[in-house]
This record gives sequence, structure tokens and C-alpha cells, in this order.
Amino acid sequence: MKLPVRYYKNFPKEDPIGHFNEIIDLNLEDTALLIIDVYGKGFKEGERDESSLPSIYLPDSETEAIVSELIPKVKKAAKSKNLKVFYLTNYLSPAMGPENEWRKMSIRTHGVDVLEAWTVPNEILIHSEVVAPNSTDTLIQKQMYSGFFETELESAFRNANIKNIIAVGFDANICLKYTLVDALYRNYQVIVLRDCIKTSEFPETVEGGWANFMTVRHIETAIGYTSTSQDFIAALA
Repeated sequence: MKLPVRYYKNFPKEDPIGHFNEIIDLNLEDTALLIIDVYGKGFKEGERDESSLPSIYLPDSETEAIVSELIPKVKKAAKSKNLKVFYLTNYLSPAMGPENEWRKMSIRTHGVDVLEAWTVPNEILIHSEVVAPNSTDTLIQKQMYSGFFETELESAFRNANIKNIIAVGFDANICLKYTLVDALYRNYQVIVLRDCIKTSEFPETVEGGWANFMTVRHIETAIGYTSTSQDFIAALA
């Protein structure tokens, strides 16, 4: 697969070259699609009971479009060429306890106590029908941001002889980014479909979408490449 990609040349310091486009040649047999934290009911009409969900789990219209339209198309194209598909999703680990610092952080910054909100069954961590994994996909559960932390993801990649990761999902600045940093440490080539990711904006960054902008810039300067869903689908076709 010859995939158009983009990265950012951050030199010379006084006047960086900036975005640079090239085409990389990927072997389909060692390339995988990694779908990160694309969960939650409601991406199909009638699925979601919004009254029962903390506000942090209510998607905006852009996220709705990414999950219900773009990612399913990307997955369908990947499946058409027999690319292996891996899912990462959060769960309530048996190791999680009341004194866990990550749990305390979630309470104080997001108002969500995972010991309550993530107890099974819940509507937060369930995959919508439009993007749910099937029997031929590999689903890996994680408790923390990185999909490599105390999970079977690296073993699953190694057993499938994966060398290249095409990544989509959320939150682009947290779980997706930290997972891909760990992928880089393990010598995987990383390509992010930048129109299939999104991060939560702060009040100061909403206008201009600067949080998402900086996440993409960081990926392109310090982790790997970006491409688009349209280019990925076209490359496979």
C-alpha cells in the first residue's frame, strides 16, 4: 500500500520548513488498524440514554460524525484487504481501589468516580453497533491511558507480526497519544488518520480548536506521521 503521509520538519529553528508530504510503502501483512477508545452507546439512533451519562461522555457533533461515518468506512476498507484490526477499550480493572491516584484525579478533574461509573453493566464503555468489534477483531482492555500498560497489546502485535500501526480514536491528547508514544518506544511505525481523531478542548482553546491542533502537531513532530481517512481508503483501493 502506497500511503500519502505528512509530518512536520521543525528545523531550522529560526524558520522551520514545516509540513512535509511524502508517500510511504506499507506491507499490508504487517500493518494493523488500531481503534482506540471508540466506545459509548448513542452513535446509532435510539441507543443512548443521556440522562444517565456524565457530561464528559456526551460527544459533540464532530465526534458523532467521526464515529458514525469516518471510522466505519476506514474499518471496512481495512477489512477488504484483510488488514488486522485491534481495539483498545477502557475497563474497570480488579486492581483499581479507593486510594488509586488515577481514580482520585478523575474525581477531582472530571467529576467521575470510575469505581461507580465503570462498574459493569454501564453504557459508557459499550461499543455502539456502528463501530463494534466483530469475531475476527482483537479487543484489548486497558485501565490507564496507554494501551501498552499492563495489557496484552504488545504480545498481540508481536504474534501477528505487526510493524506498522494505523491509528484512529480518542481522546487524541490522552489515551491515543500516550498509546502511540509507547508504540514508538517499541519501534512501531505510527500513522494517525488525523480526521479520525479528536481531543477535548478547554474554554480557552475552543475557538480555533487549538488543543486538537497542537495534538496533531505533536504527533507529526515527535511520534510519527499523519494521513487522512480519504487517502487511506484510496491507497487500499
